[in-house]
Amino acid sequence: MILDSDVQLIKLKSGFCINHALLQKQIFGSSILKEYFSYIQKKQFDKIPEDLLNELKRNKFLIDETEKRAVEHLIAKEDKREEKVSLNLLRILLTDICNLRCLYCKVVHNIKEAKKTPTPKEKIEDVISFFFSQSNPTEEKIIHITGGEPTLFFEDIKNIINLKNKYQRKNENVWVVIGTNAVALTEEQADFLAKNNIKCIVSMDGYEEIHDIIRKTADNKGSWQAVDKGIKLLKSKGAEVSISMVVGKHNIKEINSIVDWFIKEYQPTGLGVNFMKPPTKEQKDFEFLLDEKAYADTMYQLHKNFRDKGLFLELVYRKLYPFVEQKYRFHDCGAANGSTINIDAKGNVGPCKSFLILNKLYMEKLDAEHYKNTMAQTWRKRSPIYFESCENCAARGICGNGCAYEALLQNEDELTIDIRSCQYTKYFHELFMEDLFDLLPSSVKEKQNWWYVPTKEDRLKMMGNVKAIPHTLSYSIGHHTFR
Repeated sequence: MILDSDVQLIKLKSGFCINHALLQKQIFGSSILKEYFSYIQKKQFDKIPEDLLNELKRNKFLIDETEKRAVEHLIAKEDKREEKVSLNLLRILLTDICNLRCLYCKVVHNIKEAKKTPTPKEKIEDVISFFFSQSNPTEEKIIHITGGEPTLFFEDIKNIINLKNKYQRKNENVWVVIGTNAVALTEEQADFLAKNNIKCIVSMDGYEEIHDIIRKTADNKGSWQAVDKGIKLLKSKGAEVSISMVVGKHNIKEINSIVDWFIKEYQPTGLGVNFMKPPTKEQKDFEFLLDEKAYADTMYQLHKNFRDKGLFLELVYRKLYPFVEQKYRFHDCGAANGSTINIDAKGNVGPCKSFLILNKLYMEKLDAEHYKNTMAQTWRKRSPIYFESCENCAARGICGNGCAYEALLQNEDELTIDIRSCQYTKYFHELFMEDLFDLLPSSVKEKQNWWYVPTKEDRLKMMGNVKAIPHTLSYSIGHHTFR
């Protein structure tokens, strides 16, 4: 017998853990676990208690020398992905135009010449038809309308809804999401969004004095009052609303009180706590960017503070779910997963919205084979199972390798590691391990020389009342990449 790869002993604040990074399995214990692990490494199996040895075998920490390693099984699974393209997210970047000038916006700062008109109607119909033809009618799927600010072209939003209704198959579970700053919404528009069950993700970064630091109007004034009015208008009409919050140095110190206030003031279905990215390639040192550890520490404490209230914190959930459910996360985004397609204002189509903004990686023709062979198959190799540098990383199973856009900015190559995501994911994993240890039954930890395999119930305590709910905004839009 040998230790599988990606198994390591981790020292915690009050104990130890044998961790299988790929299978998301853990055995916790007192300092005796450190001694047992040294025996395992020396293959002195006779010095290990029989019940522990059986657990190590059963949970595949120990494998036969001729047996395939977990990483080899995962690579084989990914290499044998079904040949047919199966899309579950269509993102329509309806316009380059926006009525705000947010300092961190990738669209405003990367598009050299904004297109004055929205995505051509015939291009939208082509891509919606393609989206439905290349998706499984029994699987849930999302159409996400964004921009720029899509509500500036509201008749085109109505057209998208008509086309969705035209191509949607009987009993097919499709829901529409719109990303908006809500500053120019009229009562008639809010009424339409609510009546058509369009889920609204509204951008707000905190209290007025915080939000207005970064999210300004074209004439450099604050936008908070208009956003607040827009959210309340949507809520009054019965629309479902979540809040998208970009977390940076401008709001992190007050984030607990901000989120508590969001809940009381707006009752959002979910909350995006997005890690701020450089707006452009040249702004790697953008003044509001956060340290990765500060982000992870603050976001997980936020989750712990609000998990019993069921608040869905999208990025935290994205990392925590595979840890709790013991599922390997192949990719962190739908573009690398081969399940996402985007169309921009110019009518260009590609797997990633950020690359379309950069005028990169768009499809020469709207064809499933072209999408699969030239884009999806290549980007699937961004999974950490393919990177030697990721071997024996304790967080390898929850990572998914972040964002290709970030990798491009950092390394001039989108097929490399997203280093910033790598760092905060490692910090998240450390926090998960400590949290799970703390949640183990106290009666177990009171014993001397103890060891313990967490139960499903132990792991679910980490979630509290938080869950992903399809057809709502308690869900990962574009990041639900498990299989």
